[in-house]
Amino acid sequence: MPGPYNFESQKVTARNLVLSPNKQLAYGTAIATASMTRRQKFDGSAIAELRQTRYSDKGMAGRGTEFATQGLITGWDSAFSLKADLDDWLAGFLLAFAMGKDVITGAGPYLHTISFDESTTQAPSASIYLQDTNDVCWTLIDMGISDLTITIPARGPISVDVSFIGTGHWTDGVIGALPALATSNYLLGSDCVFSIGPHGATVSKLGRHMSTTIKISTGVTNHTAPGLGLYGAFPRTGLRKISFQTTIAATSADDVRTIFNSNTTQEVNWTTTSGTSILNLDIPYCALKANKLGASGNMVVWQIEGDETTIFNQAGSGALTAAVTNSQATAYMVGA
Repeated sequence: MPGPYNFESQKVTARNLVLSPNKQLAYGTAIATASMTRRQKFDGSAIAELRQTRYSDKGMAGRGTEFATQGLITGWDSAFSLKADLDDWLAGFLLAFAMGKDVITGAGPYLHTISFDESTTQAPSASIYLQDTNDVCWTLIDMGISDLTITIPARGPISVDVSFIGTGHWTDGVIGALPALATSNYLLGSDCVFSIGPHGATVSKLGRHMSTTIKISTGVTNHTAPGLGLYGAFPRTGLRKISFQTTIAATSADDVRTIFNSNTTQEVNWTTTSGTSILNLDIPYCALKANKLGASGNMVVWQIEGDETTIFNQAGSGALTAAVTNSQATAYMVGA
């Protein structure tokens, strides 16, 4: 066969992701380009999808053939899945958009106190800009976080795995010059202190804490209804859920099994201090759903768990609170 067969392949490492600390002023309308300021490092395997819902007449009789003769698009949905090493800015962004409320204090660094907003079922919407190839640049609109998983290892950056669901709206085209790549202030697992104990009197398990996975599920779905055309109206939150799995090395004195057996309500806390960047995740009241004996090499470990059936919102404390200290000088989710 005659050639040539060469072409400009597209490198995964050349992809770009741009986010904004702001939320959309209105559903269906992308965040203003001037507010798309965060060029974010991310795992290049991240996938953005536009999904079609389709109709065909294949199931109908009277067509003279067993095969479809007609089809049409009946709806669009959008989704985006992202993995990344966690820096302090991204921690604030993801937790704010997953939980819904951010109160900022301080004068630099800034403290973002993040909690669940139970006053609305309308999820805050992000616009997400992607440069997938040299010629494919587009913005996903109305993107709400459906699931967020935070993994704390013994060493290295804390990692996140997050899923967004959108209304199917998007726009093609570049947003202008890419923002400068910011220096990432990573949050390290080796800087995390895990504590557990009675509310207000937790005890550090420093040295014994091996790893943790924390999950937040918002139940976000694309709200659709007759008359809306091919797109959804807004991302709508469902019943939110929290769960955690933590591994703790056992010692000669039992201080874990007794908590589980007695069904004693505890406070659990993870505080990561990496330089001036701080991530604090606190569950004020919970019982342990599971307490499994395990092994790490030749070491006995306890694997403790809690979920939405054992994590409580008592005395107005909230089921989960998050506090992020970083250089973001305005609250997340201000409309733009």
